[in-house]
Amino acid sequence: MTQSVQAPILSETSQDREINCEVALEAAFGELVAAALAQGWTPQETAAALVNIAAEHAQKVDELVVDASPAHTA
Repeated sequence: MTQSVQAPILSETSQDREINCEVALEAAFGELVAAALAQGWTPQETAAALVNIAAEHAQKVDELVVDASPAHTA
């Protein structure tokens, strides 16, 4: 994989920041999928694995946000 993730072009307060992130990740994501398929994983296996990894990552991020909230740091 040679595709790098592009830096944000929008401020953190922009309503379109999430879309900006998706566009920045798209090419690298496509290369990751292509690499998995080239190694013999099926499209369904690849998609399921990526969804699971993304869900686990989102849960960890949510836990970090909760742990850093004022109610949990006091």
